[in-house]
Amino acid sequence: MLVLFLAGPALVKASDLSSVAPSSPEVQQADSPDYVLGRIRNHIQQLLANPQPELYERHLRSVLALCEDGVLKLQFAGPQRDEQTKELLGYLKVIETGLNSDDAKRPEAYLADGRQSLDLARLSRSDGTLQLYAVRLPAHWDASKAYPLYVGLHGRWSDFPLALVASTFALHDDYRKVNDEAIILIPWVRGNSQWREQNGSEPDIWEAIDDLKTFAKLDPDRWYISGHSWGGDDTWAIVLRTPDSWAAAGIMAGDPISVPKDSGLVTNAQYVPFYLWKGSQDTDPNRQSALEYFRDALTEVGDPPKVVVAQGVGHMYRPQDADALQSWLLEHIRHRPDHFSFVIDTPQHRGIWGISIPQQYPDAYLNVEPRVSFECWIEGSTVRIQTTNSNRLDIDLGAQGLNISGPTRVVVNGKQLFDGPVPAKPISLNW
Repeated sequence: MLVLFLAGPALVKASDLSSVAPSSPEVQQADSPDYVLGRIRNHIQQLLANPQPELYERHLRSVLALCEDGVLKLQFAGPQRDEQTKELLGYLKVIETGLNSDDAKRPEAYLADGRQSLDLARLSRSDGTLQLYAVRLPAHWDASKAYPLYVGLHGRWSDFPLALVASTFALHDDYRKVNDEAIILIPWVRGNSQWREQNGSEPDIWEAIDDLKTFAKLDPDRWYISGHSWGGDDTWAIVLRTPDSWAAAGIMAGDPISVPKDSGLVTNAQYVPFYLWKGSQDTDPNRQSALEYFRDALTEVGDPPKVVVAQGVGHMYRPQDADALQSWLLEHIRHRPDHFSFVIDTPQHRGIWGISIPQQYPDAYLNVEPRVSFECWIEGSTVRIQTTNSNRLDIDLGAQGLNISGPTRVVVNGKQLFDGPVPAKPISLNW
């Protein structure tokens, strides 16, 4: 069982990694980011001089590209350059040490043993910037087999992407238990910001999953998501807007600030099992009230969560806390309910389970969309839908949507709009 790594600052801090400043200028120069980068480059080039599995080769090239990108950006750091140089140097040294370990010489540690995480760089579809995610494959990973997916969202952290890379090289032994069940994916948030559609970080989650699908198979009914602190805040936001994607969700020391309490979105996820965790000694004064809100809001819509308060623990979870969360999540399997509803509050998330309501003004610069929603009942061969503030919807009755077979009737707002065999493609209905 792998303890999911969600909050790097507890494991890797630049202040803990940077050595005391050397006395001689020659040693200082040899210990600069450029020199450490040079040693990292030479080491990776030596590893690449021998034939390597394609995925491990991508990992090595990604680590090098991310290191080079981090050092290159230092010249634009302005008045914060000295401070950022010290922080970046700490991450580079951890990566250098990791590359000198025995595991770095063994692709099997990454591809077969379930011990090490791959760091994979990619170009964002949104803006072409260099982004990354870490992924740990299960032991004895078989590329032809579909595995559960576990997405972990980290909290407030460093602004350096190399913080995530360094942490995959520097995990404490308690965090390096063999992963034998799921594919674990940790996307990097863009700087020290929130998981938001507007800043590109939420699309990075979906793009990372799409990238993962190019080399690994995922079980669509066993996707899980959890987050710690800020990552927990936005696990709430993401699950309430994409509830049909997840078999279960976890929030550790989170806050519901990411979704307005009067938005009506909690009902969207009334069938998604939630695990709520908080340390009893968390010094953040709003975490207790946040836990109570999560609990009460979910219970009110018929979805009482599992609540765990860890006695004597502060804001940061322990390895056994994350282990218990993962075990609980993996017990659940996604099932499409016969009755569900969905409130739409963003231009991006327009529906669930194959039913979606297109934007009324898709080319508008600002979000001027009317607030729309729908409710669906599946009764035998009849799909009944009630909508508000809409005169059109798209519906996929097939395997990628409602997963209905045989002759089907679709009734929208009391009017039958479709009757026949399930179409091969989604259809649009107007009234």
